[in-house]
Amino acid sequence: MYHVTCNKEQGQMIITVVIFALIAMIAISSLVGYAMLQIRSQRQAVGQTLGISIAEAAIEAAIWKLNNQLGYSGESGTAYGSGVYNVTVSNQGNNKLIKAEVFVPNAQNPQAKRIVQVTASNGSTNIAFNYGVHVGVGGLEMENNSRINGNVYSNDDIEGSNGSRIAGTAVAAGSNEIDGVSDIDGDATARYLEDVSVDGSTSSYSLDDAVVGGNAVSDSISDCTIGGNATFDTKSSCTIGGSQFTPNPNSFVNPSVVPLPISDQQIDDWEDEAEDGGVVGTQTISGSVSLGPKKISGNLTLNNGAVLTVTGTIWVTGTITLSNGSTMQLSSGYGSLSGVVLAGTGDSSSGIINAQNGSAVLGSGTAGSYLMLLSQRDHSSNTAITVANNATGGIFYAGRGVVVVANTATTKEITAEKIHLNQNAVVTYESGLASAQFSSGPAGGWEMLDGTWQLLQ
Repeated sequence: MYHVTCNKEQGQMIITVVIFALIAMIAISSLVGYAMLQIRSQRQAVGQTLGISIAEAAIEAAIWKLNNQLGYSGESGTAYGSGVYNVTVSNQGNNKLIKAEVFVPNAQNPQAKRIVQVTASNGSTNIAFNYGVHVGVGGLEMENNSRINGNVYSNDDIEGSNGSRIAGTAVAAGSNEIDGVSDIDGDATARYLEDVSVDGSTSSYSLDDAVVGGNAVSDSISDCTIGGNATFDTKSSCTIGGSQFTPNPNSFVNPSVVPLPISDQQIDDWEDEAEDGGVVGTQTISGSVSLGPKKISGNLTLNNGAVLTVTGTIWVTGTITLSNGSTMQLSSGYGSLSGVVLAGTGDSSSGIINAQNGSAVLGSGTAGSYLMLLSQRDHSSNTAITVANNATGGIFYAGRGVVVVANTATTKEITAEKIHLNQNAVVTYESGLASAQFSSGPAGGWEMLDGTWQLLQ
């Protein structure tokens, strides 16, 4: 009996030990699992924090590359610290959207993944060129068969010759006149309208020796043919196709003078941008060269057939010459933004720009991008900018000077104190000029816009 009882007690003890051992093993396993979970969570937390740091470093590197590497559009699999990152750069209007995707420690078996996105801007400035030609107090002169495909606003007279045509509206501000233009496709407004043919309607104080396709409103009309209605105080030798209303109930009000669109402060800012890129002496370009931002203390000459790619604002203190067949163009990195090359220091002698036969002034290749050549020559009678035969493209600006467009040359837009279009010269306006965004360019300073930092993951 004693032997049997002893065996039973030993069996019960063994069972009890096994049970406690299992309980202990389960407890230890749970503790180990919990500890591993905590370690994994801690590693993930560290990895996520580290991922943000790597993402911010990737963003900073991307902005630096935008400013210093032409055409930079992103990268993938770049190792940094304890992780790797991918960067994508996409256009967002005139800004750039930069996204950094980070994996810690690698993309194949990541412990953490972070995605950070920012918007970068280069401080572009809108300059609205609302007219194909905008003229200051020197007025506009159009020789035989010259043509402006766009609207014209002049703060002085508009004078035309045989075959001259404005394929748009025409306004002469103040007490000035439009005289001798053979064809104005749109409406015409000036105090004095003389020897003109207008397809649209007219508003004036005096209408003389004119053909008007639409309606005419004037204090005095004489020697005219009007296809629509006529409103007037006095009439002499006029044929009117529509109704006649007299007297004119409203006295003519001279159109307001419209200031030229670029301020002295804006020009100063562009000069600073150029000078921040360094100062060099006179430059003579042959072959293909990239340059900018840069101040050139002296002259800039493009030899025959040379190609200058503008990578940032350029300020030339002397003279700019584009020889026959040469090209000045914006870097493709400008995208839809426009750029500027300035000439002169604001005196009466420096700042002459000469675009010779067959030369071309081009944007970046993206729609809405234009290159503007701006002369600071302060001289109301001698030429600041000459656009010669077969020269093409570009915006030409001489706020205190004269622009002369020679035979068969074509431009996108001209703004100047005085403009002279030689025979067969053509200005063809593009609608995008009304909202052109001018930039310091790819090398001029992309930077993150405040308030655009986003953690996407």
